[in-house]
Amino acid sequence: MINKKNKIKFFSKENKIGGLTIKTFKVGIKSKSREDLSLIIFEKLASISSVLTKSKTSAANIEWLKSIKKYGKIKVLLAHSGNANAFTGREGYENIKKIIKLIAEKYNCKRKEIVVSSTGVIGEQLPIKKILNTISKSDKKENLFQQNWKLFAKSIMTTDTFPKMYSKNIIINKKKIKIIGIAKGSGMIAPDMATMLAFIFTDADIPYSLLQTMTNNIVNNSFNSITVDGDMSTNDMFSIISTNEKKCDGFNFDSHELNKLKNNLERVAIELSKMIIIDGEGARKLIEINVYRANSNKDARLVAMSIANSPLVKTAIAGEDANWGRIIMAIGKSKAKIKKQNISLKIGNYNIVKNGEVINNYNEDKINIYLRNTEIKLYVNLGLGNYQSRVWTCDLTKKYIEINADYRS
Repeated sequence: MINKKNKIKFFSKENKIGGLTIKTFKVGIKSKSREDLSLIIFEKLASISSVLTKSKTSAANIEWLKSIKKYGKIKVLLAHSGNANAFTGREGYENIKKIIKLIAEKYNCKRKEIVVSSTGVIGEQLPIKKILNTISKSDKKENLFQQNWKLFAKSIMTTDTFPKMYSKNIIINKKKIKIIGIAKGSGMIAPDMATMLAFIFTDADIPYSLLQTMTNNIVNNSFNSITVDGDMSTNDMFSIISTNEKKCDGFNFDSHELNKLKNNLERVAIELSKMIIIDGEGARKLIEINVYRANSNKDARLVAMSIANSPLVKTAIAGEDANWGRIIMAIGKSKAKIKKQNISLKIGNYNIVKNGEVINNYNEDKINIYLRNTEIKLYVNLGLGNYQSRVWTCDLTKKYIEINADYRS
């Protein structure tokens, strides 16, 4: 069993980013026992870039975000759990407009400077009166947590079993830059985003044109490279938000300092992605799949995701059974360019197939022992080109069925 507590990166009270305040509330959207709505208010307009779900049944808040995405500025972020506000028709979108109107009036900002993030059950209307009442009273001091990141992380949890948080401090142009990442997700996770919300905050001053490019690149190497069950959600979003508190002069696409910042933002995103996989519904093992020497980037990714989404592969690993034939099956059905005589396969450090031939003396017992580990690595060499892909998934257990069968109860 994965020790999830070792994967949580808790923060001290000193772990703060200048220029924002967090307020967290128990609204009772789904449960009265815990925080389920947060407001983050930025002292000055912050910069934001986002990647949104590609689902054709996207939620009302996603439709709103699509309409303001190019603006790139944010004054208030509202995030809540318990209700996806997806497939709720005209009423669902009107409720989003009511929320935005009230926030704009209360915090003296433009409506296009307000971002709403939702997650939870699909097809149910928001308890709009409860939410509006909470926003109306959101300036009361007893509701104010200046920057309690753990409460914010908990307020967006659904079937998650732990809050997902990660931070880094780096030096850019002789200035200390802070990066704080918060995410939620444990089921309905697939590439192109899934039931997943993720926010990375930094105080580095990043021009919007650079921020959006960085966000697109980072998401492809992190959140778009994970899958729990292959399902895409209606509500996914990943945002990088900069409060612009620390001026970092001289950023350009080629600068060493910009690459340093981008690499550290990506590291935070990858660590959050892996936490989501570790918290996959019923998961006991983190599986890393490495495909290399593919004919194209697309082919490398097709093969990696075909393996990652295969129930037969995932259940074999859950059962700690070295049934490597299932991996070969998943490679073959991927629709990538394949020459079976070129394929090589390793599980951990154990070679099983080389250049399309099974290695006669490979030791299946040792591989079965390796599969008892909580972190498993698979390596597939397609022997065709110079392209590669790395994705993460988890095993598939009986617990996954139990959790999802009881989700609405």
